Amino acid sequence: MPLAPCNEKDYRLYDASARHYDRIRFTGIAGQWGHRRQVEILDNLGGDWRGKRVLEIGCGTGRITEMLVRWGARVTATDISGQMLERARSRFAGQELSPVPSFRVMSVSDTDIDLEPFDYVIMVNVFGRLSNPAEAIEAIASRMAPTTRLVFTFPCLTSVLFPFAFLVNTRGRSLSRDVTSRWYTPKTIAAICHRANLEILKVHGNHYVPVPRLLFWMLPFFWVCDKLLAVHFPTRCPSVSIECALSSSATRHSSRTRQ
Repeated sequence: MPLAPCNEKDYRLYDASARHYDRIRFTGIAGQWGHRRQVEILDNLGGDWRGKRVLEIGCGTGRITEMLVRWGARVTATDISGQMLERARSRFAGQELSPVPSFRVMSVSDTDIDLEPFDYVIMVNVFGRLSNPAEAIEAIASRMAPTTRLVFTFPCLTSVLFPFAFLVNTRGRSLSRDVTSRWYTPKTIAAICHRANLEILKVHGNHYVPVPRLLFWMLPFFWVCDKLLAVHFPTRCPSVSIECALSSSATRHSSRTRQ
């Protein structure tokens, strides 16, 4: 079943904000801290990334792409926004990084790449922006090999930011930008994965400072929350990272289909 088309309004916003996106979200002490925490978790999830084939869906300006390449991964980076991809490409201009990632314009709604050769399919800060995330996850899972791992982050409704998350879900848009946004409970995520025949292998949580350029003064609060909750109570964190693979039943079915 074809997925719903991308939100044209969101697409235009990402194209228009590509030049300033990193400066708004990931600069300053607070923004850099949020970036580092996300990178640390991704590094721990993947272990040794050297030589791994990675499809990154929604690469944005390439901040995660660059880290994956530095770790030795072979990355195919995709995004719905051509302007975002241009910013991502520019990160590698003049740098002697290898292997150089390949880039292509692609929406998660139109994943037309054979996913079986990939070791990892990664979506960072994408899930909460999707109009039909359950359908997107099912479509990705249906193309994965038994050895492929899907890693994605989602904004967690049961976190310390619940009051703000509730407001976001009520209006269906982000509080800081006019873009599609929705937060999810861990129970909903588990149901989506189960319906897609995916087994959740690892769960990690991290905090970040929302709108760091304005709320940088709240960094000590979120730093303490991260220290207290991230390890033992990951679903009390506003950003949760999930690693999953095809369930054993789906793997057996896939094997029989190939025979």
